[in-house]
Amino acid sequence: MKSILLRILFYAGAAGLGTLLTTMQAPIAWQIEGEWVRPLWLSALVGALSGALIAGLLHGVTVSVLRKVEAGEGITLLNASLMGLVGALFGLLGYAILELLFSPSLWLQVTEAGLIFFLTYLGFRIGYRRENLFLAFVSEERPEASAGYPKLVDTSVIIDGRIGDLVETGFIEGPILIPQFVLEELQNIADSADSLRRRKGRRGLDILAELRDTPGARVEILDRNYPEIQDVDRKLIRLAKELGAKILTTDFNLNKVAKVEGVPVLNINELANALKPRFIPGEEIEVEVIDRGQEIGQGVGYLDDGTMVVVENGRRYIGKRIRAVVSSSLQTEAGKMLFVRPRGEVDGKFHQPQEE
Repeated sequence: MKSILLRILFYAGAAGLGTLLTTMQAPIAWQIEGEWVRPLWLSALVGALSGALIAGLLHGVTVSVLRKVEAGEGITLLNASLMGLVGALFGLLGYAILELLFSPSLWLQVTEAGLIFFLTYLGFRIGYRRENLFLAFVSEERPEASAGYPKLVDTSVIIDGRIGDLVETGFIEGPILIPQFVLEELQNIADSADSLRRRKGRRGLDILAELRDTPGARVEILDRNYPEIQDVDRKLIRLAKELGAKILTTDFNLNKVAKVEGVPVLNINELANALKPRFIPGEEIEVEVIDRGQEIGQGVGYLDDGTMVVVENGRRYIGKRIRAVVSSSLQTEAGKMLFVRPRGEVDGKFHQPQEE
């Protein structure tokens, strides 16, 4: 009730101020038979409506700013305001140049006002979309000291656990940002009634704690949220666009959507597949056959890095470790597959599998 009363008083005060200013100036006038007619009631009405309209705009802007600050975007708004001020200064410079080049007229005033407004708005939008744009100019750090794009971490890559090893090896440079909404999702998983999800969530929290204790790692919790967006992936993509950051993930769908929207993605699964050794046809490997394949007579094994190996005529070797020759390889979205044949069949000699 108190807030409503204050709002009414604010609107009434703005309308009253507008009425006072317009009745003093009487800007609305026209000529009838050579005499000026200035209806004060019309000027007062226009002033009251203008004051109420300006009050509504100020109220809307204030509410929007407060919501952004509560969502953790205070730094972004400050950066946008500073860049808007820079745009306004350029607009004033353009105003001064136009005043020197052209004679005074109504169109000149409209052009000057439009130029100042446009450059101010442009600066604000640039500063809002790129949070670290202005701060990069005023930062005292040397460029080499702040090298590396910021990395936004999603829930899947925390639970996966390999991010800790990558950070320790030094392959991930720059700050690692963990948004608050990712932490909340991880907490919800850790509190899940499903035992498997609960274990995954708790494992992710443990990995996150270890990551923050890793020497040399720049891990920051980012207090930023978007209440109007429900999906965590969409929040990550929007935040990455605003910060100019890359997304670190193992989520296949997030990887695809982010690339479509032009957001750089670092997928640990793709990195793992790229680091797997490459085999050429005719190369010899050693593999343990542990199961049957889909086709008749096939056996299946795995290399130490997880690469799936399909052994032709290898079913009789199940439970044995054999030498095999690579026939071909196949790269799939799930990883790489090798197709091999037992060495004894390739060279025409009987091969006795090794006993464990």
